[in-house]
Amino acid sequence: MVSQLLAPAAVLTFLFGWNNSAFLIGNIRGSGTLTFRGALLTAVVGLLAGVFVEGPKMLRSLDGFLSPAASITTLAITLVASIVVTLGFTSFNLPVSFTAAMVGAFLGATYQSGLPINLGQTELVISFWFVAPLVTGVLTFLLYNGVARLVSSFGILTVDSINRVGVVVSSLAVSYSLGANNIGLIYGTASGTFAGLDDWAALVGLALLAVLGTALLGRGGVTGTVGDRMLVLSPQGVLTVFVTSALVIWIGTQLAVPISIGQCVLGGMFGAAYAKSVTVVNKKLAIETVSGWVVVPVAAFVLAYFASAV
Repeated sequence: MVSQLLAPAAVLTFLFGWNNSAFLIGNIRGSGTLTFRGALLTAVVGLLAGVFVEGPKMLRSLDGFLSPAASITTLAITLVASIVVTLGFTSFNLPVSFTAAMVGAFLGATYQSGLPINLGQTELVISFWFVAPLVTGVLTFLLYNGVARLVSSFGILTVDSINRVGVVVSSLAVSYSLGANNIGLIYGTASGTFAGLDDWAALVGLALLAVLGTALLGRGGVTGTVGDRMLVLSPQGVLTVFVTSALVIWIGTQLAVPISIGQCVLGGMFGAAYAKSVTVVNKKLAIETVSGWVVVPVAAFVLAYFASAV
């Protein structure tokens, strides 16, 4: 790994763990299924499995995909600008798509540097930001009622056991998909290779940094966004949302497209709400979240553009 990119990659991964704590451990902690340490262990297992098994698929998601070749300076500005934008939003307890921040920052730095940009691939990535929540919403809508009907045929104790196991499995699936897609994206931007023991050791370090960010700073704030701040769902609804979100992110990984878990979860929650005719929704928070899909990459683009001009 290029040494000058290691530090910003490490910081960004730590912030990733903080901002995504709701998805890594929030569901498990909220259900009371596991202790805090148990939830962190689940996140570690999922993240490490994701980065090792499918993280290499995200190696060229930015450099080599959106642009044929980028300089070390461009990649460094991409990481630093992403840190600034992610930290700014997270400090105000606002969910931020750090993948959108990275894409926006990379395009801003690349454009100012005069490097060619692959417009076709850029359009594919941006379109996925809006298609992903729609697909997640549809999948959740289709699965939610079926899962609820199946669970209703069991006794209370059986349902409770299913919910507890489902919480762990769904959280593990989300951690796996985030490790492969999101941490794979950071590592690919900073390194561009998975060759050698040093690279794999750095990869493990990044995954552990994400969990450290979750452990130290993720006990509140952003975590609440997924729960009662947006809308209230049954345990089966939450499980369905998490599983479908993990599936959509996995599909994005196969295409080397960076996808935000927050975008998928929002779409899934509205799909579940529509399936159950839920009308009590925090529309203000929903609008703020959707607005972030535009504001975050634009802010990162502008910041990286001017940083590259200095």
